Amino acid sequence: MNCDWREKIGMYVDGELEPAAEQAFAGHLQGCAGCSAAVLEQQELKKSVRLAGKRFAAPPDLYANVRKQAYQPVSVKPWWKWSVVAAAFVLFAVFSVAWFSRSAASGSADALIDQHVTTLASLNPVDVVSEDRHTVKPWYQGRLPFTFNLPELAKESPFKLLGGKVVYTHHAPGAELLYQVRQHKISVFIFQARDVHVDPSAGNQTFVVNGWQQGGLQYFVVTDAAREDADRLRALLEEANRS
Repeated sequence: MNCDWREKIGMYVDGELEPAAEQAFAGHLQGCAGCSAAVLEQQELKKSVRLAGKRFAAPPDLYANVRKQAYQPVSVKPWWKWSVVAAAFVLFAVFSVAWFSRSAASGSADALIDQHVTTLASLNPVDVVSEDRHTVKPWYQGRLPFTFNLPELAKESPFKLLGGKVVYTHHAPGAELLYQVRQHKISVFIFQARDVHVDPSAGNQTFVVNGWQQGGLQYFVVTDAAREDADRLRALLEEANRS
């Protein structure tokens, strides 16, 4: 990849850019396939390590052996022992990347949940910060190859629009809208239906994933709030985008 922006990819993925620079880089991704692919690759690698850490635990004997080795006097090891250790690390890295690549390629609900968690952990969770749907929707013009409507929230509504940003799946751009309901956050993902395939009823014990297709688009509501809240926001979005 030969691009002047390539040195900022790592900082962008890690959320280390200033808000203005991060927004400029997000705009650059709309027209640079090389940078978009590199960002997606780094995001998937980070997610694979994070998900593997959640799903797999080393046995107690391994922890004990590692701790024992760490406190032993430094000594020169035969070259073949270092080769075995290096090979083990390489195999682990290959396994992690391959495992997550298969997960992402199948459009697993875990990828959407992880993106939601990543957004919540970010210092700058959205690129356009506004409660006004007439500000958030126009922001996506020129950034996405499709359009959608946001529901008008009544004053007594428990939902509050926080803003949105552009996310990627299978190298295709989509929208992530961020809402708040009481003390919980809700991510609404919107992609072209041909770009993502996720079981709309998927989820786990912590997060709800509520998905549906409408008007050639695929919508997903991801949250740790009550399922009733996810269903209610879904109904509002369906009504706003009803032709």
